[in-house]
Amino acid sequence: MNRRRRLHSDDGTIGILTLGFTVLALMLILVVSSASAVHLTRLRLTHLADELAEDAADAVDATRYFDGSGTSPASLDLATAAMTSAVQRHAAERGVDHLEGVQLVSVEAVDASTARITIEVTVYPLFGVEALLPFADGITLQATGQARSF
Repeated sequence: MNRRRRLHSDDGTIGILTLGFTVLALMLILVVSSASAVHLTRLRLTHLADELAEDAADAVDATRYFDGSGTSPASLDLATAAMTSAVQRHAAERGVDHLEGVQLVSVEAVDASTARITIEVTVYPLFGVEALLPFADGITLQATGQARSF
């Protein structure tokens, strides 16, 4: 009898090992999925910043451009107010539904023909994974787009 108990004393340990590896694999999948979601949001934010910068760069003083008083590209002055209204018009017309909570940080004219737009959004990790608890308050992503008017 004693010999038989020794042979079967490790029954069930493979089940615990399998369960442990399964939990580890699921945690890894969830962490990678969360990181991928944050990365894709960063790419969308960058794309949106470029679109907004392009619209802002188109906000040149049209009367000076078309009446001929703007003879050189340097004289096509970008006005911050016109750029800001162009950015707000873009957001209203096309919407930013795929990115909730996008905030306009700054709109500036780097020189007379270059517009720089900075936007940001706070993203929260998916699934509430414990490994991502340090980021429970969210991850703030910021993107800057720059475009020139010609």
